[in-house]
Amino acid sequence: MINIVLLLKLTQTCIMKNNFKILKPFLFGLMISVLLISCESQELESNNQQETYDDFVLEQAYPDETGELFRITLNGEEIDVESINKYYILEGDIKIELSDTNKGVGRTGGRWPNNIVHYSIENGMPNQSRITNAIAHWESKTALRFEPRTNQSSYVYFKNGSGCSSYVGRIGGRQDITLANGCSTGNTIHEIGHAIGLWHEQSRKDRDQYIKVLFENIQNGKDFNFKTYIEQGQDGNEYTSSLDLGSIMMYGSYAFSKNGQPTITRVNGNTYNAQRNGLSDSDVLGINKMYPPVVSDNIIELKGNNDKYVSSENGGKPMNCNRTTAQGWEKFEVITLSGGKVALKGNNGKYVSSENGTSSITCSRAQIGSWEQFTLVSRGGNKYALKGNNNKYVSSENGAKPMTCNRASIGNWEEFVISGL
Repeated sequence: MINIVLLLKLTQTCIMKNNFKILKPFLFGLMISVLLISCESQELESNNQQETYDDFVLEQAYPDETGELFRITLNGEEIDVESINKYYILEGDIKIELSDTNKGVGRTGGRWPNNIVHYSIENGMPNQSRITNAIAHWESKTALRFEPRTNQSSYVYFKNGSGCSSYVGRIGGRQDITLANGCSTGNTIHEIGHAIGLWHEQSRKDRDQYIKVLFENIQNGKDFNFKTYIEQGQDGNEYTSSLDLGSIMMYGSYAFSKNGQPTITRVNGNTYNAQRNGLSDSDVLGINKMYPPVVSDNIIELKGNNDKYVSSENGGKPMNCNRTTAQGWEKFEVITLSGGKVALKGNNGKYVSSENGTSSITCSRAQIGSWEQFTLVSRGGNKYALKGNNNKYVSSENGAKPMTCNRASIGNWEEFVISGL
């Protein structure tokens, strides 16, 4: 960059040589150009400060693109959105398809039935552990369950692409959660939050009681991202009593800043640190009101041929068939799957796994995969055998050692009396 001091010295030299009148227009224009370049550089630097201030990537659908601003009618209200590719973009990372402008998806609509979200992951998706870790986090904190899609028509599809983005709530059919390589596990937890029906925390209708939005510091054309969901014409409700600055759905103080100054502060003017480590306590409280635990009638107990009950051991160690009474650890929920298969969910909220027959069975899986699927084989009356996906049968091992799923045929140890079916 040209040094202004150097320009002044050059001006002084020109005056001394009586050439100032000739060079004056050139020098004036050059000085204006330097000032404009300096201001532009400052704004570019400030636009990138979100990562520095909050130590995480701000979720945006197209971080390197600025779309054309449109005013559309959504649910009877006029709202401002960005149009990029085939999508309307709201609040930076929320996608609305052009054909969906009459749909009402929000906190009070677009729920996933029975607390089950079916999902699929794009082949070759980089760093898939961020997805499975995010799913495990959701399942460990809430009553929601994420099951791999088989033939379900409505499901979440994790795909690679530009930025981090999602739809809000269940929209029907395939709905993408897009994750660029730089989107973290925390960003994925955030985008799943949108998919199950959460708006950004600062979109609450009562937000002005807790925060100030400083529109004068927001990047040009981005102020519409800071409207409440009521102002956006969306349906919604508050499931916690107050705004949570620690919510994983909350923008940071410097989100979309154009000048390095905060765009959101506490009502007293102080800034705060946003986080993408995981669901906050208030997040969990609100989600459990949206998706309360499902009370199931399919609670069973399994008794082996040794007259002892099967125990999940609360997932802390391999399962055994050696309990004389049936308490919490000896109760399982039967989850009906497609193709005549079932899964067994323990009192700890985890699923029974055959471990493919290579080691003792456990009740510690956060989600249902191939090893967590079984076929109930009737043996007459209320007696059944359990056949794993490895085509082997579960054995009680007569209670003498941890249970296995490696028997080629059904004997006494492979028969169980099931109460509750």
